[in-house]
Amino acid sequence: MLKVIIAEDDSSMRLILKRTLEEIPEVNIIGEAENGRQLVSMVETLEPDAVFLDIDMPEMNGIEASQEIFDINSKIFLVFATGFSCYTHEAFEVYAFDYLVKPFDLERVRQTAIRIKELKKEREQVAFSQREGTLHRRENPKLKVLSNEKTIFINIQDIIFITRSERKTMIHVAGGSPVQTYEPLQSLEERLNKYHFFRCHKGFIINPDMVMELSPWGNKIYSVKLANTEEMALMTLEHAKKFHKRYCLA
Repeated sequence: MLKVIIAEDDSSMRLILKRTLEEIPEVNIIGEAENGRQLVSMVETLEPDAVFLDIDMPEMNGIEASQEIFDINSKIFLVFATGFSCYTHEAFEVYAFDYLVKPFDLERVRQTAIRIKELKKEREQVAFSQREGTLHRRENPKLKVLSNEKTIFINIQDIIFITRSERKTMIHVAGGSPVQTYEPLQSLEERLNKYHFFRCHKGFIINPDMVMELSPWGNKIYSVKLANTEEMALMTLEHAKKFHKRYCLA
């Protein structure tokens, strides 16, 4: 089931989007917001898979709201549905999945929702084989982080990727649960720099040795399949070019 929130201050436009999306099997409208601030609060509480949002909303506009939403959940599908085509650049700067201009082409709305639904299923169906015999050398360096008032030591070679989720930084490791910390991604990127970790996206740092596959995910975005986890990371087109040049044989 694809969980969707619609954010639009015009009730008639909300109704059009709602009726169009509800016609699609396995799409569930779990909330409707009238302004950007209400939308951010709903995203935190309801945890949607996708958000269809207008840009010109009261209290907090769609661009500002989407930036906060991305900090809460960097994997959410953001679809801007607006009458302002001049904001296209700003929308894609926050990695919008699509941009729909009013008056809506309802078939385009359906196609976008169906594609999101398909991508969500692909995420859920991805299963990775655990690497066998992970080597733990005594000389293996460790990353020290503070987590819930405890000091945690993580084998650097076991780090799969690092991301932001619900305003916390999550360090995903092979064979264990993610480690939560409030240390910013920028700080961790600097500490791990000499170990060749790769900042592939504003919301992700990955271990290049764990990368298995890149797949198109949205406009100028790739999903990254990684070893030892069923989770995925995101990589921008610009960083994908750098990744190929730096880590791949010609």
